[in-house]
Amino acid sequence: MKVSSIMPLMLAVASAIHGQDVQALKRQGDDALVSGLWEMATLHYQECLTSRELNASDKASVAIRLVESWIRDGKPNDALIMLGQSFVSQHPDAPFWKGHALTGLGRFADAIASFSPLLNNPAAPHRYEAGFSIASLQLALDQPQAALETLASLTHTPNQALSAKARLRQVEILMDLGRTTEARKMMPEAAWIGPSERPLAAFLDAHLLLREGHPAMAATNFQSLLDQPLGQSLFHHHSAAVGLADALRASATPEETASFLLGFLQDHPDSPVLDDLFNRLNAALPDAPTLTDPILERLEQWITPSDLTAPGAINTLESSAAGAWPSTTPANERLSQALFSRATGLHRVATPEARAQAKRLLTRLRVEFPNHPLASRALFQSACWALERHARPDALALLDILRESSPTMRGNAAFLEASTTAAQGNNEQAIRLFDEAAAALTARHAQTAHLNSAILRLTTTTVGAPARVPQANTPLDPPLAADLELERALTLSEPAKCQPAIVAFLARFPDHPRAPEARLALAKTALVGPRPDLDIARAQLALLTTTPPPSGNENAAAIALLKLHIEDLSKNVAAAIATAKSIMADHPGDPAAAEAAFVLGRNHFQTRNYNDARLVLEKLAVTDTDPGRSQAAGLLAARSAALVPTSQSQQEALALFDKVIAAKGSAAPIAMLEKSRLMIDMNRLTEVAAFLRKWFDSLPKSDPLHLPAGLLLGEAVYAQGSGNPNSLPEALAVYDQLLVHATHQRAVFNRLQYLRGRTLEQLPILKDPTHQRDKEAFIAYYSVLEITTAPAEWHYFELCGFRALALLEKASRWPAAIACSKKIASFNGPRAQEAATRASQLQLKHMIWEN
Repeated sequence: MKVSSIMPLMLAVASAIHGQDVQALKRQGDDALVSGLWEMATLHYQECLTSRELNASDKASVAIRLVESWIRDGKPNDALIMLGQSFVSQHPDAPFWKGHALTGLGRFADAIASFSPLLNNPAAPHRYEAGFSIASLQLALDQPQAALETLASLTHTPNQALSAKARLRQVEILMDLGRTTEARKMMPEAAWIGPSERPLAAFLDAHLLLREGHPAMAATNFQSLLDQPLGQSLFHHHSAAVGLADALRASATPEETASFLLGFLQDHPDSPVLDDLFNRLNAALPDAPTLTDPILERLEQWITPSDLTAPGAINTLESSAAGAWPSTTPANERLSQALFSRATGLHRVATPEARAQAKRLLTRLRVEFPNHPLASRALFQSACWALERHARPDALALLDILRESSPTMRGNAAFLEASTTAAQGNNEQAIRLFDEAAAALTARHAQTAHLNSAILRLTTTTVGAPARVPQANTPLDPPLAADLELERALTLSEPAKCQPAIVAFLARFPDHPRAPEARLALAKTALVGPRPDLDIARAQLALLTTTPPPSGNENAAAIALLKLHIEDLSKNVAAAIATAKSIMADHPGDPAAAEAAFVLGRNHFQTRNYNDARLVLEKLAVTDTDPGRSQAAGLLAARSAALVPTSQSQQEALALFDKVIAAKGSAAPIAMLEKSRLMIDMNRLTEVAAFLRKWFDSLPKSDPLHLPAGLLLGEAVYAQGSGNPNSLPEALAVYDQLLVHATHQRAVFNRLQYLRGRTLEQLPILKDPTHQRDKEAFIAYYSVLEITTAPAEWHYFELCGFRALALLEKASRWPAAIACSKKIASFNGPRAQEAATRASQLQLKHMIWEN
């Protein structure tokens, strides 16, 4: 079996989340297929086929689903190769999907041959779908009569709804052939028509009424379709507006027709039938309008100021990461149409000023929308106007340009417009345009247009008790026994055992000479652990300070340090700073002074007094004899310097980090990470990438630092994307290596898939460098949504979800975008309402109804 282009990404995702059972994978594939997410369905079905848990029957069924996914994703060759496998070819659905695969490859005759046995077998699965597919193929081969006969064989069925559907398709063909009387006779009875086909039946009936000379009745029916959009496709709903305009033109005044068209175009600037609507609007314009004509005035309102930036040395783009990447703004279709229509309208005004403005508008159209079909029409129109004013050399020059760019301008313009329309998902309009192109073009170009039209026709019609102190058996001297009991208590390493032992000692010997030592130890144990008991510590401190020990002031430094720790843990910053300074001044040679200095520096740091923090901590890092504390002080001093927003301080921070790294202690790896972070922020990308690359390559994947070091390396390399063509592939490779850490950590998986997707969006497809790897990026993003429990984190989870949604919208995959929006909303995260609102907006805008 051929390995598809997304196999590397599939393996990357599978390596991160393995252990899913086959049924779960199949369920995910089915959900994706229903939602129109073909690439996700492909991924999961391919994973299923690698499992040994599938029996022969289930394996064939999964393979058929995979074939369907490939066909819907525009990969018919992959599908045909799979259908040739022995374990798939005997599946009952194989001939049906083979027909679709052959259709996708342009082998129409072979496709009909694959579908025909199904049509001729009443018990065959997908018989009716096969019949409709054959009819579509026959139309593509310019065999309308054969298509009518094929559809006729589908009308002889007890299922009245299916029979009515076939008859409606016959009506469409007959109307295209101009056989209006036959089309009227073919219309099925209203009671037979299923709910899903009723809008189409009403649409066809309105057109028949118009052709039969009943424009007022047709207008009423078209208006009804406009008022009740439920169940209609966006194309048919807006086509009803075109039909209403035609009916009004035949039954009402030009002013009424123009008023309706202007209102509809105002409300629907992105209509899929703008060209048809503007053609009707142009027809409603008087032959000799005035500058105050309502049509010309409204067209002027739709012509917004030019978006082209003036040339100059100053870049006015945002200074953000996004500004480093080229971007394109989609053409404003209504603007381009308005430019052309107002230009041709102004030319009719016939004053020199109006005609000069008309010429400028056509020039703007050609400059701002050079690839739009109207650009060629604008050039042709300019040539006609040049001939009108007897500027023959100008006209010939323009016509020479047209002949050089497109010998058959009309055909190529129609083909280009059809391609654009199809990419936007407006298949019905694209079919008409491809047919127009095929009629105007010749030889291979005409065949290509026919092929595209046929494929679109087919796509459109288918488918915790205190411890007791142990006592010795032999009686001891009481003072000795007390000392022994205290020593035993102090040697217990766990606070949970040490603390009750000291409490028991103090209860038995409250006046013992070592009671202050015991109280100090008890207070210290109370402050240890994730939940320090400040009440116990404060109580012992109060007893220590109100009843000084007989031994004098030998514990004064320790008591002061205890006070400092209590204030520090209590978040009493001012008191902690004052006490720390007092200890350093009163006990300069005592170990407590070093501890106090560290606490002082840390409190300065936490209150963002970075300069004072650095002065204290940098000195402590040099003088402290405790290596652990010395390195921690050095690390914190470096952090303090890094956070001072001056170039000099940040350079000094790098030197301080280097000192910690050179010590090779436990703080060295942290210093390496933080130094790298600072260098990235300082935009020293090449240097930090080299440093991180060497370190990252030396770390085994089991090392806890492998993930954070890799994330920093990926960031440093990715940030060089605009200036280093090899940076993005390297960043992607780093993120791929890090997926091993995501096996059991969904939060890590979410973050990595976001980073991978962001990188993939910037990378070109190797076989087609003009396009980015958006499909692979989508798979990376959407994979985080395929869970059944609450997410491990929301930030990257929802970032991935909304980026997946953006890519679907970019590709005009509206049903899939709606499904994705609802998927995001279903988790009830921080942006759930935003996702739900987006789903509703997409449904309404593109008229995609729930079954």
